[in-house]
Amino acid sequence: MLTACAIYPRSLRNASLLILAGVLIDLDHLVLYSLRTGDLSVSGAVAYDRYRGSIAVPGDTRPRYGSLRSWLHQPLLTLPLVWLLSRRWSSTRPVALGITLHLILDYALLPIYWLIHQRARGRCEVCLSGGRKLQVWRNGRAQVSWQAIPHDFVALCPDCYDRAKGYK
Repeated sequence: MLTACAIYPRSLRNASLLILAGVLIDLDHLVLYSLRTGDLSVSGAVAYDRYRGSIAVPGDTRPRYGSLRSWLHQPLLTLPLVWLLSRRWSSTRPVALGITLHLILDYALLPIYWLIHQRARGRCEVCLSGGRKLQVWRNGRAQVSWQAIPHDFVALCPDCYDRAKGYK
């Protein structure tokens, strides 16, 4: 909201469009959750998101539907499209800016992921197997703070990642 007011201090309409675009892009998560589960409730989607990122424990039979990100959260697809539209119709520039800022915030942890990969030195941090592609896992129950970030994440091999997600 502060960013919108700083960019458009004299235009409530443009500031509102920027904020709405940045927030409403996340409706794709709710739509995908609803399509996969049949549940249309926001509270169900929030509850699912809370346990989706946690490590599966024995006996937990709740389904995990994988990523709830649509093509709208793929910057290489979305950003050229919205900026081409904003060049054609200047009134859509606040929308393009809101979506751009949202995606920047979504991908702000990429440098942290790189550091986690460096710390792992090519080995799974759980089973210590090497020579496989590693994925970064964040403990869903951990409270993210900038001081604790390196400790909240681990690099996992595909098998350990699947176990953590509850797929195996």
